Amino acid sequence: MKEDAFYIERFLGGEEKAFEAIVRKYQNRVLNIVFSLIGKDRESEDIAQEAFLKAYRGLRGFERRSRFSTWLYRIVMNTAYDFLRKRKNVVTEEEVLGQSADASGGREDVLSALLIKEKEALIQKALNKVPLAYRAAVVLKDIEGLSYNEISKVLGCRIGTVESRIYRARQMLRKELIRLGGDVI
Repeated sequence: MKEDAFYIERFLGGEEKAFEAIVRKYQNRVLNIVFSLIGKDRESEDIAQEAFLKAYRGLRGFERRSRFSTWLYRIVMNTAYDFLRKRKNVVTEEEVLGQSADASGGREDVLSALLIKEKEALIQKALNKVPLAYRAAVVLKDIEGLSYNEISKVLGCRIGTVESRIYRARQMLRKELIRLGGDVI
């Protein structure tokens, strides 16, 4: 938190490089959120970049009532929602499976990578079946490790709603994973 405040102050003082440090710190987390919401799509990096651009433009308006990461994740979620609305939440199996396994290693490495990729694709396919409001809550909790309070602020709803959405999302995921593959969970 102190590190974020340090970079924010430097950026607001005119040092552009300070925002680059913020991007470096959060880029993997932001990409993980986007990937979890829409799948590993060729547009995911564009969505993450657009979210950082919105944060860059809006940082002067950041009122510091919440943690910077909470504010940033809210921007990421809204940017991803906007994309999904435009796209009408269509993620095909081909897009999810479109990433090829790294074939640079030996046969065992390739087989292991393929099995991991297959499980990831199955989980993403199940996650895509979960309604967006529930998916967002469970991604922020189980993948990003945010607290219920932080998720409440990011999603703009009460903590009880967050708890309920996470519980229901986990139930839906479990049911869908069993339907799709059986032994993933």
